[in-house]
Amino acid sequence: MPGISDVATAFSNFMRSWEADRKHLPSSVSALANGFEGWLKFEFYFWLIHACGLRGPDSELADVGVEYKVALDQRWAQMDIATKQCDLWIRDSDEKRFHFIELKTPFANGNQGKMFNSAAMDYWYMTRLKAQAERVATGSVIILGVNFDEACWEAHVDGVEKYAGYVEHSSRKSDRIPGIPGLRWAVLTMRYPPLREMPVSGPIV
Repeated sequence: MPGISDVATAFSNFMRSWEADRKHLPSSVSALANGFEGWLKFEFYFWLIHACGLRGPDSELADVGVEYKVALDQRWAQMDIATKQCDLWIRDSDEKRFHFIELKTPFANGNQGKMFNSAAMDYWYMTRLKAQAERVATGSVIILGVNFDEACWEAHVDGVEKYAGYVEHSSRKSDRIPGIPGLRWAVLTMRYPPLREMPVSGPIV
């Protein structure tokens, strides 16, 4: 069964596909004045099916899907909810585990602080998933920002990362989209330790 090994690598390849296949997208996105998170979610979802050969939920055993309520580890004192609805789930390349992802698309406007605060909270939850029950490979937040200069962007992404506190096995990858000033992306990920042997299946959606 197909899967991906790294969320940041997959998203980076997705961004590069815009340059090769849909050169109008970066300039079109940079001209927007409001959110496009839902559109990005489905663009990435369909790209994973087409480019990576993943199977959607219409198949008997799916590899990728959208909108899943993933269980959270209730041992954290600050935990205030039982589940967190994530935007995407993708099968890991080891077949038995899954990547759970939240997406955020902030703009450099008066609402940017609220958007990055929301991204920080999402990352806090993604680093506190109920790993054994959900067969978690990673928890990630993907942020695609519009019209940010480098200093402002780095400060915001630093804030998202720091909000989660010390996170073991975490990584951060970011880049710009060539030719479009201010269009930047970052992927913050926590990789969960391997789990003991369990059946190969998918999230119940």
